[in-house]
Amino acid sequence: MIAHSLLILSIFFNTIGASSFATKFDEAYQRHGSNQIGFAEASVEEIPLPEIGPRPFIKPDAVNATAYAKNYLLVDSDTGIILAKKNEHERVPIASTTKIMTAIIALENYKLEEVVTISAKAAAEIGADAHFRTGEEITVINLLKALLIKSANGAADALAEHLNTDGEIGMGKFIDMMNSKAKDLGMTDTDYHDPAGLDVTGYSSAHDLYLATKYALTKPTFAEIVKIKETSVRDTTGAIWHELENSNRLVREWDYPGAIGVKTGYMPEAGHCLVGAAKRDGHTLIAIVLKTNADTPQASAEEARRLLDWGWQNVYWEK
Repeated sequence: MIAHSLLILSIFFNTIGASSFATKFDEAYQRHGSNQIGFAEASVEEIPLPEIGPRPFIKPDAVNATAYAKNYLLVDSDTGIILAKKNEHERVPIASTTKIMTAIIALENYKLEEVVTISAKAAAEIGADAHFRTGEEITVINLLKALLIKSANGAADALAEHLNTDGEIGMGKFIDMMNSKAKDLGMTDTDYHDPAGLDVTGYSSAHDLYLATKYALTKPTFAEIVKIKETSVRDTTGAIWHELENSNRLVREWDYPGAIGVKTGYMPEAGHCLVGAAKRDGHTLIAIVLKTNADTPQASAEEARRLLDWGWQNVYWEK
């Protein structure tokens, strides 16, 4: 009976995205099954449980939500309850939405005022560009802004290379940490191959992007940056300026009500992608759209908005 209860609790917390709590019940289940420890030594009361807010319910007369994209997901972030989905576990390239994990690793391993020297590789990186210069010195916090607002690929490289110690080169150490963190968060559909999302042999899924996003938004610095419409940052001398406009249309151009981020992405193989989040009346919805049917710059924002609009119009919350 005890083992059965532990197994049910593990499945529940995995379902709502609380993988760390699920792991506790997995371990207790395994210990109980092997008679190494009795459940009395790890009772439910001793295991901290997450706060479960009001549950979302879809109105009885609601038409099913849809988005014109290969993969999508709409989730009530507070409870982890999925409101709409399509191919949410399919492993696909995710372009610059990769940078959500890049930011997580940087925030957990660097101090915001650490100074990073821009390498020739980072300065010459293709794609989204904040126009860094080889040898430029810039703080971690300003690189994070370039990474998450402008989606600067050079910022991703610079943050990854900064982890190296004397004699180390490349970004392998940082990428290993990205994948280790993904495993810790229960992201079973993910394998990162670079910090910018330019390597399309790397992959993730809409579901795993939700797990990474929910975790990232618990970090105040991340949450503050991804909702900035536009700003500018300077190098440590104050002589070099970088103008940053948010690539997320929900935040900057459209000023979507309640928008709080999060991250855009585009590569030909990945298509147009967006992790969008909005908060209204104490509730947060996260919409993830990967590879929109339409090949236009605004397509991912349009489809994320379609899902979010559906959520606000067709979902209600009750205790």
